[in-house]
Amino acid sequence: MISTGPTRTHVLREARYGSDEVGESKELSTGLTFTGVARCGGIEDQLHSVGRQSAGKVHGKPAIVTTGLGGNAVLAWEPEPGLVAYVGYSGAVLDDDAVAALRRIAERTRLLSPRQWRDTRPTTLDQVNDFG
Repeated sequence: MISTGPTRTHVLREARYGSDEVGESKELSTGLTFTGVARCGGIEDQLHSVGRQSAGKVHGKPAIVTTGLGGNAVLAWEPEPGLVAYVGYSGAVLDDDAVAALRRIAERTRLLSPRQWRDTRPTTLDQVNDFG
């Protein structure tokens, strides 16, 4: 049996901060900054279906920036095969300074193991993963 269509990851891990908390309020305003990871599926489908542009590299991996995933913009890269990491924001207009700020935030990120993530005691929400 063959099936086609988008797949959705079962778990999305995302953290949200004020842009001032991450030291980027000058470029991103005092709005929301978020970062997350997802295994394959929905986010990759969306990244291939929305307008995007190259945004240099993050941790040596090619990155893209798009306004098609919510907020003002999202910078995304693949830190390892099958895993998409991203940082995004809501606030200021997307420009070169905002992209540079997203790249600086992205360079400060690191992947957490499932246990390390649980140890942060995250709030969990059941909601649709459609990045739309």
